Amino acid sequence: MTKGYVSLVLHSHMPFIRHKEVNDALEERWLFEAMSECYIPLIEVYDGLIKDNIKFKITMSITPPLMSMLEDEYLNNRYLQYLKKSIELSEKEIVRTKEDKELQKLAIFYNNRFKKILSIYKSYDYRLMNAFKKFDKLGCLEIITCSATHALLPLISINPEAVRAQIATAVKSYTDCIGHEPKGIWLPECAYDYFLDDILKEYGIEYFISESKAVLHAEPRPRYGTYAPIATSNGICTFGRDMESSRQVWSSFMGYPGDFNYREFYRDLGYDAPMEYIAPYINKSGIRVDTGIKYYKITGKTEFKEYYNRENAIKKVKEHAAHFAEERNYQIVSLHQDMGVKPIIVCPYDTELYGHWWFEGPDFINEFIRKSSEDWIYYELTTPGEYLEKYPVVQCCRPCPSSWGENSDYSVWLNPSNHWVYRDLHKCEQKMIRLSNTYSNPRELEERALNQAARELMLAEASDWPFIIKNNTTVEYAVKRINTHVDRFNKLYEQITKDSIDERWLSSIEELDNIFPNMDYRIYMSR
Repeated sequence: MTKGYVSLVLHSHMPFIRHKEVNDALEERWLFEAMSECYIPLIEVYDGLIKDNIKFKITMSITPPLMSMLEDEYLNNRYLQYLKKSIELSEKEIVRTKEDKELQKLAIFYNNRFKKILSIYKSYDYRLMNAFKKFDKLGCLEIITCSATHALLPLISINPEAVRAQIATAVKSYTDCIGHEPKGIWLPECAYDYFLDDILKEYGIEYFISESKAVLHAEPRPRYGTYAPIATSNGICTFGRDMESSRQVWSSFMGYPGDFNYREFYRDLGYDAPMEYIAPYINKSGIRVDTGIKYYKITGKTEFKEYYNRENAIKKVKEHAAHFAEERNYQIVSLHQDMGVKPIIVCPYDTELYGHWWFEGPDFINEFIRKSSEDWIYYELTTPGEYLEKYPVVQCCRPCPSSWGENSDYSVWLNPSNHWVYRDLHKCEQKMIRLSNTYSNPRELEERALNQAARELMLAEASDWPFIIKNNTTVEYAVKRINTHVDRFNKLYEQITKDSIDERWLSSIEELDNIFPNMDYRIYMSR
């Protein structure tokens, strides 16, 4: 008997890091690593479940920049080169480690793994969106959208036209790629504020995923907490994050990924091997980077690391997946006794956790889904959209403005380290609105320039850049990206308003920042 539901929601996002103008751009590796470590392993998991007739439901947001890059010919060609280099390096490692059988066993493991990744990639015609669209059509995957460039919407709400443009472009790009409109949206950083209700309604969004605080602190206080969705006054529903299931994965002291048997993320051959050996497989400028070949397990809180043992790691995966299923089952059975509707436990995570930071993450998802199909389980896996179809009567509450950043507010993206970003963005947004209101019937060249101005503005608005600045990681790159897009926007604005468009230069940035081929600048028009 089904007493409730569990919904896994994976947020898949990469900023637009296509750099055709740079020879071996470091940032493109962010995408390639995610493809090899997260997206393709998850595709393998889904295909394996389908092959074994395991019924499952899972939700993934795939943001517009990520969709665009996964479909991009240049980036797919670059990824294919990257993957072939990985295979080549692993073959050399099999030879190099021949005197150490335990180490060679791992080298063989990586060689087989890379070849399997290439085989899966090839089977979907070198386009991963072909796989995700297949799972969507089969009904086992519910793909939801995000804002156009992952802009943190409450922080650009001073110009409502900019928020509307982000949502309109997201829905349009999703529909063009997937073939139907999205039911749900992952608000960037789960950042919610009241003004979003009407805009989401306007573009056909039925639900969004939120931080637990958005639901638990809603007015009136929700009867069932985060174990049932709530609806805004205009019918947009939100599903709050379940903190108990979140802690079991994310917690630094009790989370599964920290188990000593799992692979150590911070020891990679790209840093351990001699430069003369590893040079062909790292950045062409000689900067050491991860290769994906990591020979050690976490071992413990020590600098000394033991070799990774794949068999032991998979045993731990099975234990942790069984524990996670047991805990969700216990939650559902307990909740079912006191609720008037069947509860839903929503478990949202960054997709990058599963495979990149936690190497065994896709195996965990595979084992958890299989465990969830066993007879003793009292819950079913579902998606938020499917749950609303079954249970359309939802308590009306006013969600609390929040995010899933520190303190559940917006301070990660707006603080003394990055507040300067928004002054520039707001000026550009106001200029873009002015352009849209002014040029109602542009000439062909003007329209191209207007559409490119909209692209440059949206790329500058990405929440990734202030996040990077706040966390002091690749700060120089983030600052450069903001300034580059703002400068391009301002140059376009000046050329459009002075009727002096440089077509050659316009063509060059259209080629570089080629996101949203069906962009329509008119979405910035005032209402």
